[in-house]
Amino acid sequence: MSKVYGLILSGGSGTRLWPLSREDFPKQFIRLYGDKTLLQATLLRMLNMIPLELMRVISGAKWHDLLMAQAGEIFDAEDLPDNFIIDEPCAMGTAPAVLLAAEDLLTHGADEDDVIIIVPSDAYIRSAKIFTDALKHGVIAAREGYIATLGIAPVRPETGFGYIRQGREIGAGYYEAEAFVEKPDFRTAQRYLSEGNYLWNGGIFIFTPKSLYRELEHADPELYNAAMKGNLRENFAALKNISFDNSVMEKAKRVAVVPLVNSGWSDVGSWDALHDDVMQSDEHRNVVAGNAVILEGSNCFVHSRDKLAVLNMVNDLIVVDTPDAIFVTRRGASQEVRKAVKYLKDNGMKDRV
Repeated sequence: MSKVYGLILSGGSGTRLWPLSREDFPKQFIRLYGDKTLLQATLLRMLNMIPLELMRVISGAKWHDLLMAQAGEIFDAEDLPDNFIIDEPCAMGTAPAVLLAAEDLLTHGADEDDVIIIVPSDAYIRSAKIFTDALKHGVIAAREGYIATLGIAPVRPETGFGYIRQGREIGAGYYEAEAFVEKPDFRTAQRYLSEGNYLWNGGIFIFTPKSLYRELEHADPELYNAAMKGNLRENFAALKNISFDNSVMEKAKRVAVVPLVNSGWSDVGSWDALHDDVMQSDEHRNVVAGNAVILEGSNCFVHSRDKLAVLNMVNDLIVVDTPDAIFVTRRGASQEVRKAVKYLKDNGMKDRV
């Protein structure tokens, strides 16, 4: 039977969890909860499905040493495969990254009928078993010639995610993906939730190289021609910057979706998400990370590692303290951190982001 490889995308940088997450130290490398970083938790979770020798991480070259250090904290260095990290020459979007990784795997012994599972490095999943079971259904679909994706069953009318419209059942545990739709407005998201056949797009993909190139040929001829020429690494900067969704998934003809239900998935895309989806709150819906006290307040989130933070008689606040910055905003508005980051960049404080 064909092998199953795991490919973890860890090239992104971002500031949605600023001031803890920075452009030079993105969230996948941070210990947001517990004693493992998001990247380490992802690696350990994937071990339920894939042996370490068939696991790879693709990331920007500037993260190489940090990735090796974090992998070395949870694995013996001698157990890591020689080409464990696939370095991107530059940031060019997830489609070129996936194609570079597929070429690397084929160069190092993978077969065109082997299965590749693509997962982001920075998601939280409460139930590893539910996640693993869903991946197994996706592998079956991939071996049947589909490009499979996991669609997360929505728990609220979320406007920050793209959606997948689930169609008829086409195999055991997987369904036709009728359409990929862009991030909706709130009213549309409410309708998606009530209709029950729309799933969040979590950026998890499963396919064989044979199916990938077959779909790529008609979905994105430009990238297909580049992939067929080979030596993608040498010509990487000349590829167009495009996501895997836009390049392949939205135009592919044979796409299957596996619903991921009750897994506790979160993209940990904001301080609100960390409060609501990941961390345990007290009876007043307060969450404290680190050295903090909340007196006579409710629905607050406080992250303070270095000094004591005390909130008194306040509600609905997010407070994040780091050695060089303090961020305060109201609950429900933490996505607006991007405005704060832009302000700092525009006003000569790029060193703080």
